[in-house]
Amino acid sequence: MATVGDQLAAPESGWKRYDNTYPSIAYNGTWTKRTGYAGSYELTDTYTSTAGDTATFDFVGTKIRIISFFWNNFTAYAKITIDGVAHTFSERSAANTPQVIVFEKIGLSEGKHRVELKLNSGTDYLGIDAIDIDDTGSIEFPIGVQLTAPAQGWKRYDDGDPSIKYLGTFVRESNQSFYGGASNYATSADFKIKFNFIGTKIRIIGNMYQNKFTNVPITIDGTTEAFSQYGDLKFQALLYEKKGLDNKKHTVEITLPSYSGSIGFDPNNMNVKNIQIDAIDIDADGRILHPDEVVDVKDLTVGKRIRFNYLAPAGAFGSISIGKEMAGLLPNVPATSANGDGYFIMYGTNHKGDKLLMADRNIQTISWDSLNTAGIASGSGLPIKNLHTIPGLSGYSSAVCKVSASTEYDTASYHAWKAFDGSESTYWTSTAATETTEEILKIEYSTPTRITSYYLYTIYSPKKWFFEASNDGTSWDILHNGNEVSSWHGLKKTFSFKNDKAYTQYRIRVSERYVWNGLYYVGFYTAQLFTSSDREITLRLPTGGVNASDKDNEWDKYMTDDQIWNNVNHGSWTSTTDQSNSKARVIRGYNGLQNWTSGSTDLTTPGRGFRPVLLIESINNNRFLILDGTDVKTYTSSGWETVGTAPPTDEMFLNKGMLGLSTCAPYLKDLTDKSNLKILVSKPKREPTVAHLTGVPVPKIVKMKNDTSFLGVAKINSLTLSGTEKGVLRVAISTDSGTTWEAKQKNGSWTKVDVTNLSDFKAGAMTIDNFNSISEWDEKIGQARNLRCAFYFEQSSSTDETSLDSLTMDVDLLDSWDMAMPGVDYKYGYNRNSNLRVLLLSDGDYKINVGFGGSSGSTITEVDGGTF
Repeated sequence: MATVGDQLAAPESGWKRYDNTYPSIAYNGTWTKRTGYAGSYELTDTYTSTAGDTATFDFVGTKIRIISFFWNNFTAYAKITIDGVAHTFSERSAANTPQVIVFEKIGLSEGKHRVELKLNSGTDYLGIDAIDIDDTGSIEFPIGVQLTAPAQGWKRYDDGDPSIKYLGTFVRESNQSFYGGASNYATSADFKIKFNFIGTKIRIIGNMYQNKFTNVPITIDGTTEAFSQYGDLKFQALLYEKKGLDNKKHTVEITLPSYSGSIGFDPNNMNVKNIQIDAIDIDADGRILHPDEVVDVKDLTVGKRIRFNYLAPAGAFGSISIGKEMAGLLPNVPATSANGDGYFIMYGTNHKGDKLLMADRNIQTISWDSLNTAGIASGSGLPIKNLHTIPGLSGYSSAVCKVSASTEYDTASYHAWKAFDGSESTYWTSTAATETTEEILKIEYSTPTRITSYYLYTIYSPKKWFFEASNDGTSWDILHNGNEVSSWHGLKKTFSFKNDKAYTQYRIRVSERYVWNGLYYVGFYTAQLFTSSDREITLRLPTGGVNASDKDNEWDKYMTDDQIWNNVNHGSWTSTTDQSNSKARVIRGYNGLQNWTSGSTDLTTPGRGFRPVLLIESINNNRFLILDGTDVKTYTSSGWETVGTAPPTDEMFLNKGMLGLSTCAPYLKDLTDKSNLKILVSKPKREPTVAHLTGVPVPKIVKMKNDTSFLGVAKINSLTLSGTEKGVLRVAISTDSGTTWEAKQKNGSWTKVDVTNLSDFKAGAMTIDNFNSISEWDEKIGQARNLRCAFYFEQSSSTDETSLDSLTMDVDLLDSWDMAMPGVDYKYGYNRNSNLRVLLLSDGDYKINVGFGGSSGSTITEVDGGTF
C-alpha cells in the first residue's frame, strides 16, 4: 500500500480519484489553473503563491489523500483542516516529482466532511493535482453552487429532452447561459414537469433569480419535498439533490407552489413569478424515461414506447438495438448515415397477438431499392436475429462501453475507437510489426453483456485470432477461434458462436497477421459485437394506401399527430405500390402528415426516408421444452441442450423454447430418462389485442336500401321520426326508389339534394322537426305510393350522441272484407225458424248476408247475439 511521499499515477484499489478541475472544489484567491503539463493527472493542475488562498470542498467517506508535486519551490508548511481539525503537510523536495501523495488521513467517521487547504506563506507555492477518497464515497456539491457540467459519476439531460413531459403553458427562453442554450419557464398555475428515471440519485439544475419561488414542490415516488430558486441571478445552479434511492424506476413531478399572484415573467415586476428548470442530472449509468416508456418488450401495451438505437453507414441499411439508451436522439430530418436513438411506439397487435410498433421518426435518408435489397421493403419484412451492443463512438468511451487497442498506428487518425464510429471510411489500424506479433482490440462494457456473434470489416486482415471474454480482466474464456486460410483485406465477415453468459470485457486477440505491401498490420473499418434477440422480431415498412382515397392502411390509421411522430415534411417510404404506376412506391408525410404521393424507388431526394415498423413475436405462441429427469432440455441443430433444472422459468421458454415438437420427436429416444419424459408447454398471458380510443367519427350518410310501400293506405295522416340529436341529423326523401332525393325547405318548396356530397346534403336536407311537420304526404308520394329516406349524421365531440330510433306512421288503411270462418270467427244457431242467433269469436266489423225463400217457405226475420 502506498504512503505519503510515494508517487501514485492512479488510485489504488478501494480508492477513487477526482481531478483538480472537479467543479465542486471552490478555489478562493488567485489560483492558477494549468493545462497540458505532461506530469499532471489528466494533464491539469492548480497552484497559488498568495498567502491565505484556500481551496474548499465537502466529501462523503472515511479517508482522503491529496495528490500534488514534490518541488524545490513548493511550500514546506501547507495547512489542511478537516471538520475543524488542522493538520500540516509539505510539498517541498529537492527532487521534482509529479503525482505524489503529499497528505493522507484515514479512519474518519462515515459521513460528510468539510475540507479546507490553505497556503500559509506567500514565498512558496501550494499545488493541488488530484484528490483520492473511498471508492464508495463522493465529493459533494453545496446547494446553490453553479454546476455547468455533470459531476463525475453523473450525466445530464437538458430540460428540452423529449423524455421530459410538460403540462400547462410555458415559454422556451433562449439564452446562451442556459444549459443547451434554452430553458422553459411556467406561464400558468397548472404548470407541471413529469418524468421517470432509473437510478439512485438526482439533481435539479436551474437558474436562480428574485422572481422565483422559495418553496418549489418536488415529488419523488409519492414523497414531496421542496427546493428554492430564489436568489441573485445565477445560471445552471444546483437547486436540489437526492441520493440513496433504490436502483429502480422512480417517478418525479415538479409543480408550482400555491400562489395568488400572476405566473409568468415581467422584468419590471418581481411579483410575477415562475419556476424554470434547466437540466436534470442522474447516475452516469442511469437513464431518464419518457412517461410512456418501458425498458422490456414484455411490458409494451398500446401507446407505450421503447428506446432503440440505429447505426448505419451512408446509403445502406445498418443494425439495431432495442431497450437501451445508447446515444442522443436521431435528428427529425435524417441523414444518409445514422447513429442515434429513437422510440418504437406500440400501436396494436396482429391476428396472432404479435406486437406492432412504429418508429417515432424517420431514421435514415435512403432509397426504397436499398431497403428492398436488405429485405425490409417486402411485405413480410426482415427477421432480426442479432442486436448490436456498441453505439457509434466519437471517442474511446461512452455510457455503454469503452474501447482500447494495444497499439495505434498514430494517435491523430487511427484511434481504436474509429473501428466503432459507425463509418465505413474511417478505421483503426495497429502499428506495423511481425507476422506473429500479438495485437489486442478490447471492449469493456459498463454492465455485463452477453455476446453471441461479432462482425469485422477489415482493412488489414488477421490470419489467426481468439475472441475472448472476461469479468475481471485477468481470466479470459475463449468463445471463438478465428483462422482464415487466405487474406481477406477489405472484406466483411460475421462470426457466430454459442454463449449464454454475460461478461463485462471482450477482446479480439490476434496471434498472426496477413501481409500487406510487405508489412504486417491489423486494422478494421468496422467492428461490432452482437447479442441474439430473446424474441422473434421483424422490421418492415408501413403500408400507405394504393391511392390518396385509400385510407385502409397503417399510415392513415395511426399517424395522427405531427408531434408524437416527429413529422417534419420528410417523406416516409411505404411497402405499398402506387395503383397508377407499378414502378413507383407510395411515400407518406412528405408535405404534411396526411399527404400521399409516390416516387421512383431509386431516389433518396427530395426527402425520402425510412420509418420502420417493428413486429415482436408474442409469447402467446406456445413454446415447448422437455423434462428429462430434473433437467429441462431443448433440441437444436447441434442436438439436445440442457437449459436449466426444473421447475422451468419464463426465461427458459422465451430464450430456448421450441415452437414445435416435430423436429425433436425422432430424437426423444436419445434422452436419459426416456421412460418418464414430460413435455413442458408455456402458458403466457394473452397479449392485449384491442386499443380503446376516444375520437370524433367523420360525418356519414346512411340510405335505406328498400322502399316503404303505402299501396294499402287510403290516407297518410302523419309520419314522425324520433331520435337523439346531440350533433347534426338531417334527412332527405326519395319517391322514385332512390333515383332522386329531395327535401322541403322553410318556404314550402321542395329542392333536390345530392346524397353523394356530404356538404351539399348537410346544407339542403331537412331537420327532424322539418320532416315531422310535413302534411301533404299523399300528394307527395303520388300514385307509386313508395317512400325511402336518407340520413346525415355528424358529431361535434366525442361525447355527442346522434341516433335515429324510429319512424312512426299514422295512416288510414283501404277497406276490404274477408270471408269469416265458422268455428273460428263465429258460431251460429236457430232459436226458431225465423230467428238466426250468431256468437262472434273474433274482434272486428262483420257483415251478415241473409237469404230469403227457403224450401220450407220460412223467412228469417231476426238476427241477434243471444246465448246458445
